[in-house]
Amino acid sequence: MSNVTHNRWFTIVILLLLTANIATLALLWTTRTNKQPSVHFPPPGGGRAVFEFLTNELQLDSSQQIAYAQLRDEHQAGARRLQENIRQAKDAMFALLKQANMADSLVSVYSHQAAEAQQELDAFTFRHFQKLRAICNKEQQEKFDKVIQDALHQMGGPPPGRQGPPPPGMRPGDGPPPPGN
Repeated sequence: MSNVTHNRWFTIVILLLLTANIATLALLWTTRTNKQPSVHFPPPGGGRAVFEFLTNELQLDSSQQIAYAQLRDEHQAGARRLQENIRQAKDAMFALLKQANMADSLVSVYSHQAAEAQQELDAFTFRHFQKLRAICNKEQQEKFDKVIQDALHQMGGPPPGRQGPPPPGMRPGDGPPPPGN
């Protein structure tokens, strides 16, 4: 075999190996970024998704679904009012940034108002799920006790470390440092 033929085969083998490596890396990257967490979380979407998740998981019958829908509507109306109170208190607190000389006691007052409204919202949500558990039969209550934490975590947003990609135009690491740093 001549030197030219030997070099041609050698070049072809290297190109094939290089193509195989690139294809393997691309496959690894695409499957790694699309992999879903193994924990079964309700789908995102707020109250409606949690309603559907719990309805399906608990296998509520039609009368239970009607009662739960009424509970959900009542909870959403009350929660909106409380969330508005929290937002107003925080808006008032951060409006204080415009003032050059302002007492720390004002920050404390608005912060306390926001905390009280948040505490009221938490208790309101707790009572809502107590009422939902009460309309369940014994078997459904056992299932409820197992899945309620997943539903609550979904309502609160993604767990720390799973916030998703940064907003458009922002690179990872551009934001504030994580707590404790």
